[in-house]
Amino acid sequence: MRFKNILFTSLFVSALNITHAQSVDDALLFSQELNSGTARFKGLGNAKTALGGDISSVTGNPAGLGFFGQSDISITAAYSNTGNKSSYFGTNTTKNKGRFAIDHAGAVFHFPKNEGYHGWQNFNVGFSYENTNNFNNHVRYEGINPNNTIVSAYSDEIAFYGGQDFANDLRNMNLVEQFDRTDGTTDYFPIPYESGNKTQVSNVVTSGFSNKSAIAFGGNYNNKLYIGGTVGLTNFRYEHTVQFSEYGWTKIADHISPDNPNSEFLDPTKEKNKFVDKNYELFDDYYQYTEGSGVDFKIGAIFKPAVDWNIGATITSPTWYTIDDYYDRKIQVDYYEDEQATTSFSSFEKIYPLNPSTYTYRQITPWKFNLGLSKFFSRGFVSADAEFVDYSTTKRRVLNGADPSSEDVWDKEVKDAYQSVVNFRVGGEFLFTNAISGRAGFNYYGNPYKNADNTQYSGSLGLGAKLTNTLYLDLAVVHLVNDYKVSPYTIIDETFWNTTTPTADIKHQRTNVVLTFGAKF
Repeated sequence: MRFKNILFTSLFVSALNITHAQSVDDALLFSQELNSGTARFKGLGNAKTALGGDISSVTGNPAGLGFFGQSDISITAAYSNTGNKSSYFGTNTTKNKGRFAIDHAGAVFHFPKNEGYHGWQNFNVGFSYENTNNFNNHVRYEGINPNNTIVSAYSDEIAFYGGQDFANDLRNMNLVEQFDRTDGTTDYFPIPYESGNKTQVSNVVTSGFSNKSAIAFGGNYNNKLYIGGTVGLTNFRYEHTVQFSEYGWTKIADHISPDNPNSEFLDPTKEKNKFVDKNYELFDDYYQYTEGSGVDFKIGAIFKPAVDWNIGATITSPTWYTIDDYYDRKIQVDYYEDEQATTSFSSFEKIYPLNPSTYTYRQITPWKFNLGLSKFFSRGFVSADAEFVDYSTTKRRVLNGADPSSEDVWDKEVKDAYQSVVNFRVGGEFLFTNAISGRAGFNYYGNPYKNADNTQYSGSLGLGAKLTNTLYLDLAVVHLVNDYKVSPYTIIDETFWNTTTPTADIKHQRTNVVLTFGAKF
């Protein structure tokens, strides 16, 4: 087979509305923060809403800064290894990717206010920089599809959303032909043989990051009530390279004549006739480069109803992003006389958009609400969090004089695709000695999709060591698992084609090894 070394996407994006469709997918991507904090809190499963005394409190619960009795500074390094196992029509594929980075750095400055036991005890200020998301990933799946072709999806896109220019492009590439519906309208059917075996390969390579710089304050009132606030500035860069490849046979004359007996593909005197019963290789390549920045705010409180209990809560505002999207797409098809041929007898190529440009818009992420509870024992503690996020409330607002009516369409598609979730986190710490502590944690993430399976959870283990009275070292290992299904393209009218959208099962696993070195002063 003549498959080239290709990279491609898990989602079919129509040439008719490529920017709009990709932005709907980005509604979730740029709303999640999955990679924040120091090694101590990561070892605890990031169950930090009711905890303090760690620099992660700057972006976790800023009220936790009120627990500091002295200043603190730390830096966190991490190695991340990502692995993906996929299954598509019975074929299994594995891909791995690794990355080293500085994940977190910060400082807290302690300002005591009262030498007594009543009133305000301190007001502390914290600064931090952290990677909140790691977009580096490589997903590949491939197999033999005997049920349908991506050209069926092209035909559905034309039938449901219009786009005569796209239809003409596909006709000129000899990928579709016209047929008359019973209501007198004209639609298009694929020339590639839907029921023939087609080798399909899909490769998705993403890279980039999301980071946050934040300043926070926290105060301690009477060692009972702790309050705080944070202002965060987020920047991200996201690069997405997508390629899909399909290799099979075009239809013979007997397959074409029932749909269009007058087709030029059936006339030996016409140029199109030479594309009947031929080998073909089709490529659908997509590239996206997105970058943006935004601001958000957070307020938090921790209350101690008893010496051994903490109750914490935070409210996080939306992040108000300004985002720039650059994208392009290419569809290419090569035709061969048979499977043994190494040189195509005809090739076609179409690039979208005709004049690539940058598309700028605003995106507003959902509000987030957290509640936490911590119970302390003589040699450690247990802490648990619950977070509520409604991803269906993500909004987009157009800029640069773009059509404002697209906002309502986009908002509706987001509401149709996403739903609210409750994420759970639990973790604990045990002091083996006065200098060595062990930690463990577990995270469960709710499914943000209304109509798709998505299971995501992570577990963590950690160790902490007090090296001296001022120096400390924390280590954590976090293993995340995300099981989901993905499609290279979508068959919109499954009843008409008598087939279903092809899906691949993906098991995504990411292991982070995190090391924090800090000093108190």
